[in-house]
Amino acid sequence: MLWLPHAAMSDPARDEIISAMKKAASFMSEEVALRGGYVWVVSEDLTDRWGEVRARPTQIWLQGGTEHVGQVFLDAWEATHDDYYLRLAREAANAIVYGQHPLGGWHYFIDFDPTALADWYEAHASNFRWGYEEYRHYYGNATFDDRVTQDAAGFLLRFYNVTREAAYREPLLKALDFVLESQYPNGAWPQRYPLRDDYAHDGLPDYTSFYTLNDGAAQANVELLLDAYDAFANPRYFEAARQGVDVLIELQGPSDQACWAEQYDFRNRPTAARTHEPAGYVVRESIGAMYLLGRFYLLTGDQKYLSPIPRCLDWFDRINRESAAEGYPRPRYWEPGTNRPLYVVRTEELTPEGYGVYLWTSDPSKTLCDGKPCRGDSQPVVDVTYLRRRFDEIAVLVTPEERAAYHSEMMDALLQRPPHSESVEEILASLNDRGAWVTDDIEVNEPNARTEKDAHPRIRGISTKTFVDRMSALIAALN
Repeated sequence: MLWLPHAAMSDPARDEIISAMKKAASFMSEEVALRGGYVWVVSEDLTDRWGEVRARPTQIWLQGGTEHVGQVFLDAWEATHDDYYLRLAREAANAIVYGQHPLGGWHYFIDFDPTALADWYEAHASNFRWGYEEYRHYYGNATFDDRVTQDAAGFLLRFYNVTREAAYREPLLKALDFVLESQYPNGAWPQRYPLRDDYAHDGLPDYTSFYTLNDGAAQANVELLLDAYDAFANPRYFEAARQGVDVLIELQGPSDQACWAEQYDFRNRPTAARTHEPAGYVVRESIGAMYLLGRFYLLTGDQKYLSPIPRCLDWFDRINRESAAEGYPRPRYWEPGTNRPLYVVRTEELTPEGYGVYLWTSDPSKTLCDGKPCRGDSQPVVDVTYLRRRFDEIAVLVTPEERAAYHSEMMDALLQRPPHSESVEEILASLNDRGAWVTDDIEVNEPNARTEKDAHPRIRGISTKTFVDRMSALIAALN
């Protein structure tokens, strides 16, 4: 739930906030939703729709779409006790259950016209020129990428815990079984399951079976299993979560690069995935791995979960020093072994199949666009002092009572989530007469664009994320 300054919580009046929430929720559910589900962005006139890519009229999106809206409806119900929000959450749950894979997971989106899905892949998605390679080939399986399966299952878990409606228990347990079934014996998870290896391309093997940390895949699985353990007290869930954290200790890099990569081959080596994802150590997944290690220390008191963390923080110090000394833009990837910056640069070349070519290079001069670092080639500096302080706080917590008291604060403290920047007054004023929060500058993705600029056009429309953020801020003001 988003934080608001204390002054914003007392004014305007509670009734005005409640009225605005109902108006906004009514617009989204009656005008924007499709059978209880949502995409990411809808144009102002409601004619064009996008998820991560342009959506068909019959598609809704997960991956930060439908399940996030469902969660905010549950938040609204808990804050207001208005069963209207519980009905909207149920509609979202029904849409998610409709799209569940027979084994229990989910794809990036749900299509209410599945007979046309193969045609969409063949005629449209398979022709995406730049990136989005996960859409070029229809595997027919489910994904952990971008927390798709985990967040859908997490929403069903919360909805079932709230309502205890029997209709949602079986889909929920099926989803949890999917997470257990897909886990490798060493505790890692693939990106997609059931396993497939039939889409090797651009000289790279099919990456979807690799041990995957990228985009929160492993972290979200562990978090889901822990939540399921809290709900059902099934020791299988806790044991699978523990194995998912133990494997991080095995996957940690060597002493001079003691961090983590986005994905690994079956010899525990960092490996490439899509053509814009070379083998390399990365900050984001390393912070996620350390978060899980710290969380399991708090749960178990076992020091083995803290011992890898100082070595990774030493690597953070190293990349901070080296990038500052050499003056190069901070990359997303650092090359295993050499620790050289590794940039991914979009070229204007095409493969014989018509797909765009990305260059992997350590030359910073190739990363400049109009004299500035290109999109994605300038990452923020890691605040190592802050992270050390947080983990030092954890390390001195010895008793189970001390560790449990700190546990609930850990995620926000480590990830430094920013407060919502808009005041309640601004949020209320921006709601139009229709009940829509219309945004002037929403970025959408067009994978077939010929230039980098055109690949990320900005439109005026309704953003699901904006709806969730602003509803969350209003709900926080009620509490």
